[in-house]
Amino acid sequence: MTQQPLDQLTTVQKKTRTYLVVAFFILTAVFLVGIFWLASTPGQTVGLTLAFAAGLSMIVLPCTFPLVFVIVPLAMGKSPKKGLLMAVLFGLGLIITLSIYGVVVAWAGQIFGLASVSKWMFLVAGVAALLFGLSELGLIHLKLPYYKGATPQFVQKQGDYLKAFFMGLFLGNAGIACPNPATYVILTYIASSGSIAYGAALQAVNGLGRFLPLLAVTILAIAGVNASMWFMRKKEAIQKATAWMLIVVGAFVVVWGIYGHFWFLNTPLHSGWTRWFGTTISSSVAEYECCINPPCGQCLDGWIWGPGVCECRIHLEQGHLDQVCPECRVGLAEGKGVFDIAKRTEKPALALLGGLILGPAVWYIAKRRFSKKEDDEDGSKETTEIKHE
Repeated sequence: MTQQPLDQLTTVQKKTRTYLVVAFFILTAVFLVGIFWLASTPGQTVGLTLAFAAGLSMIVLPCTFPLVFVIVPLAMGKSPKKGLLMAVLFGLGLIITLSIYGVVVAWAGQIFGLASVSKWMFLVAGVAALLFGLSELGLIHLKLPYYKGATPQFVQKQGDYLKAFFMGLFLGNAGIACPNPATYVILTYIASSGSIAYGAALQAVNGLGRFLPLLAVTILAIAGVNASMWFMRKKEAIQKATAWMLIVVGAFVVVWGIYGHFWFLNTPLHSGWTRWFGTTISSSVAEYECCINPPCGQCLDGWIWGPGVCECRIHLEQGHLDQVCPECRVGLAEGKGVFDIAKRTEKPALALLGGLILGPAVWYIAKRRFSKKEDDEDGSKETTEIKHE
């Protein structure tokens, strides 16, 4: 579709393009905030926010990035209204498929009772992410799943709107096997909880997160900016950034699988985040867990103070130990307090985390230097041979 110069557009076309650009910037802001949240809160309890942020991060993975080249051609060449509606129908199909996965995983969790193996599943998720990151950096070689562009003939024969919807349904499968550690964490949580409704909700929100970056790229395409070409030009840089992101997040998930997440409570990142969040937003939502692990009866029964904060945790952090419930006082005396656990696990967890991140970094630098040295030697040999000739 040939794009008209701006001075040849009608008033309606100019307004439409303006609205599209504004919508793009809003979606971009949502994307950046979500990615920042995911990167700065590696120990976050699984919830809708994590599911959404994890969905946003899928746009940079090679197993799902090719969806850009599906949705953009669908919308380009159509009127802005029709193009956007087709994109939305594509996203709706994708969200429905992912929601079905959430229902199936939760149902399997009810039957097989996967809560006892959740830590092992976190460990597997983290290792998968690390291996994927190493593969993307060229340090190891793995054959990874990705979308190859084939769709059933039944889908291809539908009208524009049904075709977009069915392609979303079909391509919702893309990325399910992709080693995004946050996705594995979400699926693990769904399986261990066994809640079909919450499983469907988490995966639906995850699907929404996956769709919004695709919608942003589609909006740019309709407005006359083919962002997919920019992605292709920056493919190598995006690939490396994705690899390092997966290594860092994968390292956190591995440590989480081995030591749990309480070790993170004593780190400056967590304390600084909590202090800022509590000061600028609300202290009652800065923390959410009980002061002991396993949590006390009032937490398990759902009797909590404020939006998601254990009353005992509030009293403990304020130094009012006499106001902590009897069960928590006993747990604290027995060393089951979350901050006691944090002190015991902080050093080994940080040591492992550092090794899992610095190890690949040293390996990558060493391999680059070795490759450069080999290239220089090959160049010298070629120069010498030319001189002899």
